[in-house]
Amino acid sequence: MGIVTRPPAPEQGRKVEVEWTTISYRTIALYSSLGLVIVGLICYLIAPNYFSLKAESALRALTAGLVRTGEKEAAPSKREAHFVNIDGAVRVKKPQSPQWMNADYNTALERGDFVQTGSDGVARIIFADGTNYLLKPNSLIVVEESGQDPVTRATHVAVQVTSGTVDLATGRFEAPGSTSQVSFSDAVASLGQESRAVVQNDPRTDVHQLTIDAGNANVTRGSMTLSLGQYEGVKFSSQQPGMVREKVIAPPSLISPVNMALTVAKDPRSTQIEFRWSAVAGATAYHFMISPSGMFSNLIVDKTIRGWTSVDISGLDEGVYYWAVASIDARGTASQPSIANRFNLVQQVSTGHEAFLEITRIIQHGSVVEIVGRTAPGSTVIINNEQVFNIAPDGTFRHFTAPLPSKGSNEITITAQDRHGNTKTIRKTVVIE
Repeated sequence: MGIVTRPPAPEQGRKVEVEWTTISYRTIALYSSLGLVIVGLICYLIAPNYFSLKAESALRALTAGLVRTGEKEAAPSKREAHFVNIDGAVRVKKPQSPQWMNADYNTALERGDFVQTGSDGVARIIFADGTNYLLKPNSLIVVEESGQDPVTRATHVAVQVTSGTVDLATGRFEAPGSTSQVSFSDAVASLGQESRAVVQNDPRTDVHQLTIDAGNANVTRGSMTLSLGQYEGVKFSSQQPGMVREKVIAPPSLISPVNMALTVAKDPRSTQIEFRWSAVAGATAYHFMISPSGMFSNLIVDKTIRGWTSVDISGLDEGVYYWAVASIDARGTASQPSIANRFNLVQQVSTGHEAFLEITRIIQHGSVVEIVGRTAPGSTVIINNEQVFNIAPDGTFRHFTAPLPSKGSNEITITAQDRHGNTKTIRKTVVIE
């Protein structure tokens, strides 16, 4: 007889309990990231130089990608071009606007902007790389490029001189790959750093020429390129191919009054001032000029001096003046004017008190420094040997310096002189990184 085995009956009241813990994806990600950080820290401690270079390369690639995918116009630009001097009629037209507007010191200049000076207008513009353009009367230019690459820090400036006469001076190129170009008619000039040039472009008379006063430039027209050095120039006619290279006469060096000279006299108008300059080989005469404007927008003395390298001038009222001299050769061709010297003629009525001057704000724009301050109405302000033209009737002023020459600590000297001849000087130190 078989034996049947029955499974034991479940015990009455017996229970089974299971415990678990819920782990979210967020928690997994957190602990994974923490683990990667710990591993990375250990690797960095083992080989810090290798991982620093890799991190820098990755950051540079990420930045470049953001620039490529971001706004194409706004991303490369570090700062816009702006006016530093305006005298007479100066107008600006934006590319998206059919209207011309009067230029002022708050007008920012961007790609595609037109700038025009009237018959009595003169304007000085400073660009991102420190290049400055001085537009003479009846000139028209177009800003083609002005900015700085945020990755390479290379600056790029390009201007088209549509008509008129423009003096320009390039700054120092701080980064490889920086460029400064000026086009006129169908020619393009690429200028070296710290170069000075004059462009004349007159479509009506078919006069197109560029002269180098300092530095160098490569000028290209069609398939022809010419390399120019100091006191060399090119000119051409739009009706004929190619360009003609020519030597130009040099301007003289100014001897006295020296730059920033101060003459105090009891009667300024009767005071005779002697002006002297160096002789230039090949010069048969000299063009002598005095102006109350550093841009020589109006001349109060305009003389041709033959056979001498000096002249005595009287009849000047109390004030601030600039003087310059150009050489004239046997063909009657004049050089570009010399770099101007500034001098002050002040009536001797000093009260013995210090002039009023205060600096309210200093703002750095790369190597250019913006200085805002206040002085007594009618005073003259000089900042690093540059006269401040933008002084309001109440004595407030704003000035952009030329690009400071070196990185690190730079001293800025601000001097005010009131109508009585009293002066005050403030020195500020700024650090260029």
